[in-house]
Amino acid sequence: MSERIALQLGARPWQPSRSVRMVHELNHYDMPTEGILKTRLLPSYYFFACIDGVADEYNLWVYSTITWAEARQLRRLQASELRRFEAHLLMGRPLVIAMAHEDGGILHRAHVQVSEQLKVEEPRLARQAWQSVKEEISAEAGAIERMAYC
Repeated sequence: MSERIALQLGARPWQPSRSVRMVHELNHYDMPTEGILKTRLLPSYYFFACIDGVADEYNLWVYSTITWAEARQLRRLQASELRRFEAHLLMGRPLVIAMAHEDGGILHRAHVQVSEQLKVEEPRLARQAWQSVKEEISAEAGAIERMAYC
C-alpha cells in the first residue's frame, strides 16, 4: 500500500488536497461524508469518512489508505455489509484524522492507529480520534507559548 494521504489545511475534507480527486461517493449529508479518493498521478486509493459531527459546525474525518481491490469492494457493497467492510478498513492501519470546520475546511490533522483488538464501534473510534487531535493541539499551543517574544 502507499503512503498516508497528505491533507492541506483549509481544504474541504472530501477534497483534502489538489493531488487527489473523489472517484466514488459512498454517503452524502449536505456534503460527501464517505467516499473513495484517488491520487491524480499515481494510482493510490484512500477511504474517507466523517466519523463525528456531520451536522455540526466542527466535524471529525478519518482517512485510510486502501488497495485497488478494496476500492472495488467498497463500490459493490451496501447497507450493513458496507459498514462492516468500512470498519475493517480502519482497524489496525495507520490513519490520518482531520478536524474540520464547516466554513474553514480542515483545521488540524493527526496520525493515529487503531488497534485491531478494539471492538468496532464508531463512537469509540471518534473519541480516540478526538483525543489524539486535542493532544496534538495542546502540544502545539504549549510550544507556541514557550516561544520567545521579541
